[in-house]
Amino acid sequence: MPESFTYSFKKMFSLIISVFLIVCILFITGCQKKEEKPIQQSPVVADTTKKVINEIPDIKGKYSGIFDNHSTSLNIREQEGIKFKGSITINYRQVINQQISGEFDPKALTFFMTDLLHSRFQGKYSGKFSEDRSKMAGNFTMNLDGSKFSFKLTKK
Repeated sequence: MPESFTYSFKKMFSLIISVFLIVCILFITGCQKKEEKPIQQSPVVADTTKKVINEIPDIKGKYSGIFDNHSTSLNIREQEGIKFKGSITINYRQVINQQISGEFDPKALTFFMTDLLHSRFQGKYSGKFSEDRSKMAGNFTMNLDGSKFSFKLTKK
């Protein structure tokens, strides 16, 4: 046999053996049973979620006070989470009755409301609750001309 043939045969044989060994090693490594850790839900996370839901205070009720130095009453009748609806009555010479919709931030104690019924006196309210949420104070901005009026209300 020629010497080059023997050299090629040896080279080919060692290459086949090397590939075979690599495949066997990969097969054995892949077949080993790996320890699986069960996924556990932390009870602290579930409890925290419940606390956040329970921290949303009930702000429904009747509030009365002044709006631009006129007697005023606000009745929050519906509340779903941080969103609420109700009505406000402002006792000007011509009484203004308006439906409102709003939302509040229980942590910052801030609120924002808008008038729902279209009128020339329609606008937006923004302000802050007292720590115990028994008082609310803020400003009303009229959509028509941007006029601002202050208000202070106390829950009955």
